[in-house]
Amino acid sequence: MSLVSVIVSTYNQPELLEKVLWGFNCQTFMNFELIIADNGSGGQTKELINRIKTRLSFPISHIWEEDHGFQKSKILYKAILSSHTDYIIMTEGDCIPREDFVQVHYINKEPKTFISGVSYLLPLNISRTLTQKDIEEQNCFKINWLKEQGIEKSFINSRLSSRGLVSKVLNSFAPTKYSWNKYNSSGWKRDILKVNGFDEGNGDEVEDRELRELLHNYGIKSKQLRYSSVCVHLDHKSRSKTPEVISRNGGKMKFLVIQQKMIGDVLASTLICGTLKQLFPECTVHYVANENTLAVLNNNPNIDHIIVFKQEYSENKMAFYSFLKSIRTQSYDAVIDAYGKLESNLISIFARSQQKIAHHRWYTSWIYTDTVIESQIADNKNSLANKIRLQLLNPIASEFDDYSISPKLYLSQEEISFAKHKVGELKRNSDQKLIMISILGSSALKTYPSEYMSEVVDIICSNNDGMVLFNYLPNQRDEARAIYEQCNEVSKSLINFDFYANSLREFILILSQCDALIGNEGGAANIAKALGVPTFCLFSPFIVKEAWHDSSSELNIAIHLNDYHPELFVNMNKKKIKKVIRSLYEYFTPILFEDQLLLFLNKYCNRAITDNSLNEKY
Repeated sequence: MSLVSVIVSTYNQPELLEKVLWGFNCQTFMNFELIIADNGSGGQTKELINRIKTRLSFPISHIWEEDHGFQKSKILYKAILSSHTDYIIMTEGDCIPREDFVQVHYINKEPKTFISGVSYLLPLNISRTLTQKDIEEQNCFKINWLKEQGIEKSFINSRLSSRGLVSKVLNSFAPTKYSWNKYNSSGWKRDILKVNGFDEGNGDEVEDRELRELLHNYGIKSKQLRYSSVCVHLDHKSRSKTPEVISRNGGKMKFLVIQQKMIGDVLASTLICGTLKQLFPECTVHYVANENTLAVLNNNPNIDHIIVFKQEYSENKMAFYSFLKSIRTQSYDAVIDAYGKLESNLISIFARSQQKIAHHRWYTSWIYTDTVIESQIADNKNSLANKIRLQLLNPIASEFDDYSISPKLYLSQEEISFAKHKVGELKRNSDQKLIMISILGSSALKTYPSEYMSEVVDIICSNNDGMVLFNYLPNQRDEARAIYEQCNEVSKSLINFDFYANSLREFILILSQCDALIGNEGGAANIAKALGVPTFCLFSPFIVKEAWHDSSSELNIAIHLNDYHPELFVNMNKKKIKKVIRSLYEYFTPILFEDQLLLFLNKYCNRAITDNSLNEKY
């Protein structure tokens, strides 16, 4: 008689389920029964089970429920009732167990305790090519083999191979808070039935969000075995997130996106909100952002509620704790932490959610159910900063691979009218071009030298008669004035130095009516790109150009010293560049890019733009 029941949930993924079954056929502990909880798959799944069951070393049964929508809890409840043992392990039909998977769950079981393990997401290319032999030889759990397949070195890989004393030590550092991992958890049958965790009629949200709380409230403790109980999660074009299944679910999900920090970062992470709305049209999106960045979020139709992170929360621990408690009053289907620093780590911990996603950091991975390794390779579709944010959606929508979208700002008709009126007051005539110059960066490391910047201004002003506006922060006025004084008289006659927007939103409105933005790369440049304003950006040697530059857009020109003197960056990391930033800037003379700047000016600032009118966009 079997001692353990393994329940594997599936829906129309027979090619993945077969790999999972081969994984269970390799177990070191074979005294278990396996139950397929099938939420209405077609005939291919049944054919697979009939074909393979005679080759398996354990009894297998198939519990099938007709497809009446996404009712996973209902089929799981039937599978639990059909089990013949007192102890149940639950996993998914796209998760291959390590050879000691069942044994680890069985020998670690305790009264009034449930166990939660870990799943490791394999990249799509490995998931597709993984063979039966690879599974039987446990290659997908061997770090060296995975490296040969292109997996980058990471501390998270230790989860795959750690065993014995090493795994026990690592488990001791895992959090003690309770959690239920749908890919890798186990518990006593009587406990699960007693709390009605999978009672008929309950939706899928019960399994993923409420079961852990039901067990906890009933006095069932949790045991975290993140480094002992291991399975690999096969990446695939997930049917569970297709429009058809979303429609069956109603798509009424609720997400929390966290992105504090600076304007450019907050604007970039609105991509996550917009994409969530595309994937789940009826979902609700809440967005946590610093109070000084809210102007870039106004009127955004993809954000249902902005949660303001005030400056006092960073300065007053009690105020921050009250804020965290307010976060706790909401429940979310997923939390997406795009910031990944201490404050957002704490917000993620306090947030009530079945799924928590962030970029991988070895020291904070315990906080999240899913961590994503940041891509280090930019492509021609988007900047790396945008791409790595969109990759945070992979754990909830693995079929999503469109990284071509970019952030947008949304202006009301009243705001556009105000902007046109304000700009009309600045121009000498209605045909005059308006050029915004980002005269200073946010720090010395990111600021083009003043003596060179004044030359750039002179080049601009000597090649067109447009009105020039300087963009700088209030505390940078003296530095901006010094650059102005270094300009020639022709330039000074075209510069409206006294212009200053009264707020960030007003700055955005005026920038929307500019013909171009030129100067230091930074928040203003990101705003201009989101408005569709042509940009000519000078990147600091300290910044990787690909991180923030979209090479696919003809509107945006990016200039970096590495483009002209790559030999200066050989064997240089950020720390070394920071030490010699001044000497690097000395090489970055305007003569290097003057011809490109003149071409840009001729295209966007010296003639009327008839086929790219900004006003048509609003």
